[in-house]
Amino acid sequence: MRRRVRARASFLGDVHAQIRWLREHRPVTEVAGLRTGIREARALLQRFPSAGPVEREAGGASLRKLILRRAPFVIWYVDDGASIWLLRLFHMRQER
Repeated sequence: MRRRVRARASFLGDVHAQIRWLREHRPVTEVAGLRTGIREARALLQRFPSAGPVEREAGGASLRKLILRRAPFVIWYVDDGASIWLLRLFHMRQER
């Protein structure tokens, strides 16, 4: 069963900030790689919500992380049973 993958405002803000930084400091291909990686992650989580390892559990929800294949970024997400919520996007070297 496929579940809806949704993005919180915090995730969207992280995506915009990372794209802005990449455009200023890196080749344009890295922006495309990030976008492709996010699309692939959404498709994966829609089919396999437990794809990422559990970081924490509280109140019946599991905070998980998923490392993107095509870009050095990590998505933190939660599966609340009804939807998959993308919460944050971090660069691998970024403080989390």
